[in-house]
Amino acid sequence: MRQRPGMGPENLRTVLAQLRPADLGLPKAGDAVLDRFQVKMLTEGSGTQIFSTTFAQWTAREALRRAQPLTLLVRFAPRQRQKPMNEMLSASHEVAELDPLGSLIDADMGAYYNWLNLQRLPGAEQSSFLVWFEDHSEAVAIGPSLPRGTEST
Repeated sequence: MRQRPGMGPENLRTVLAQLRPADLGLPKAGDAVLDRFQVKMLTEGSGTQIFSTTFAQWTAREALRRAQPLTLLVRFAPRQRQKPMNEMLSASHEVAELDPLGSLIDADMGAYYNWLNLQRLPGAEQSSFLVWFEDHSEAVAIGPSLPRGTEST
């Protein structure tokens, strides 16, 4: 798209707004609202960021805001190490080098932002929040029914 003549930001935005799940290689959910949500997560706002796991945090925020689910599971995965945009846009098939430390920092901040967003919803005073570092034996749980400053085995 970026190499098309006359393809400025406004035209690109128009093209993105007209995309459907099939255009992005996504399976059709069979629900128009869910189909549109999938496309919006990949084409709008923070969801389009390349270098961070902020995509997971932004999608969780939008799910909380739009659907107000009773349960939401957000999994942060390793991000790729930064490299120049021209390299990223080239048709190279090399395996992306991962950034474990940066990914952990992103996940920590993303979890905190998800907790903040959760506090803005109706019923937040009864909500619980759990953060677990995958493949580790520690987790943090926050909620009104949980005693403060305690440890449990």
